[in-house]
Amino acid sequence: MFNKMAEVRENIPLSGGHYLLSLYSPAQARVTRPGQFAMLRLPNRSDILLRRPMSIYDVKPASRKSKSPALIQVLYKVVGRGTGAMAELKGGDALEVLAPLGHGYFREDYQRKLPQVDEVVHVAGGIGIAALLLAARELHKRGIRQRLFFGGRSRADLVCYKDFGGLVQKTILATEDGSRGHKGFVTVPLENHLAGSERGKILLMVCGPWPMLEACVGLARNYGHPCLVSMENRMGCGVGVCLGCSIGVKGEGHGAYERVCTEGPVFWADHVRWAGGTPEI
Repeated sequence: MFNKMAEVRENIPLSGGHYLLSLYSPAQARVTRPGQFAMLRLPNRSDILLRRPMSIYDVKPASRKSKSPALIQVLYKVVGRGTGAMAELKGGDALEVLAPLGHGYFREDYQRKLPQVDEVVHVAGGIGIAALLLAARELHKRGIRQRLFFGGRSRADLVCYKDFGGLVQKTILATEDGSRGHKGFVTVPLENHLAGSERGKILLMVCGPWPMLEACVGLARNYGHPCLVSMENRMGCGVGVCLGCSIGVKGEGHGAYERVCTEGPVFWADHVRWAGGTPEI
């Protein structure tokens, strides 16, 4: 984990109020693992005090001549004052970055099940797509077959899925308004796939709104497949001190709660205590 002032190289506007932010920070990029996140702070903004937690979407070399990762990319959507101010960033600006944080998808206990699966199914809802690209790339290197299910309210929410094109065997899109792909929730085509693959060994990797997470967890349970969820929660510090991101997990006493920022953000789905569309807080 490093706290660095990173230079903004690009802040590219996408559809639906989404942006792809590229930050030059070689020390952080080199040690980032799939599923980790960053805490971002805008310097010299006294009206925006807290850092914003963001999934690390990708890490890349700074130029075509280099092979060493030097850029951290963050995919975000403008939803309030902090992300609105981020959208105003331009090349050459500076951003304070605390990263990489949390445990990702390939902790030792998570990896034990990978050789046993026939396929990894990624499920993303909206900006949840930001947590899955690095994992998909690592699984592609390992020769594991993959499939992506990506849902949003409209086609404007379906950003960056083409980056998965060379990594997954198939991409299934869904929008609530029917403007792209299946009309309705992404969990419908997901269930169709799981129902037709009952004999196969599938691992689900899911990130998105909490109601979608719970629906995917229920489907994984019904069809007997393991499921990893990348959790989101409000954070004050990102390093486990403030306890603001704690969620309920299976256990007793103090062990019945874990912090998304340090014990997560990736959890086995059956380790989390779910309550009415959200994890217990």
